[in-house]
Amino acid sequence: MIRLSVDTSFEHLGLCLTRNGVPLANYYSLCNRRNSKIIFEVIDDLLKNADIKLAEVDAYVVNRGPGSYTGVRIGMAVVKTFAQVHKKPVVAVNSLELLAGQIRYLKNEFPVLLNCTRLEVFHATFRIVEGKPVAKTPIQLSSFEKFYETKQDVPVVLYRISPERRKPEPLFEKLKLLPLDHPVPDALLLDRLGAKKMLSSSFDQDAPVHPLYIKREVE
Repeated sequence: MIRLSVDTSFEHLGLCLTRNGVPLANYYSLCNRRNSKIIFEVIDDLLKNADIKLAEVDAYVVNRGPGSYTGVRIGMAVVKTFAQVHKKPVVAVNSLELLAGQIRYLKNEFPVLLNCTRLEVFHATFRIVEGKPVAKTPIQLSSFEKFYETKQDVPVVLYRISPERRKPEPLFEKLKLLPLDHPVPDALLLDRLGAKKMLSSSFDQDAPVHPLYIKREVE
């Protein structure tokens, strides 16, 4: 099986091409919001270098968010268009699943945080079961202060989108961070998680795939 995995939900462009789980190409670049301008060119280069035609791709894996609003839509639009034209299935992985997938061997439950705006976080609790992340709580969007009040002593997985473009936030520095087994949430990791989903008895290749948008909690 040939899979093409696409991630534009963060500040980077992540693309991965695999055959039967073996990587043929893995692209990761901090594109500074240029994803929409270069994604087709990069995909074309990956396919040419692997001597594969787009019609030969058997399935697509995509990060459906949450994340950058525009970024999520770019990746979803590209993947859904390719899949519709060639009548191939799409496997959706959400951003917090992807971040949780950076942990492989921890036995305890752990929180995963995604910080997109100044002091708001998407968060959920995960457990690693048979090498894959399983959500134990729904994804929520709340203020970081509210999360920190109850979880300040709990080690977490934290990902911040483009923190260098924002003012320093000392409160984030107080978090205890878990050591990561997979150093970056790249498309190779996305492909691995997508492959596990495809093997699940609950996977429905005909189910519609949409971007994931989470409303903020009422405080």
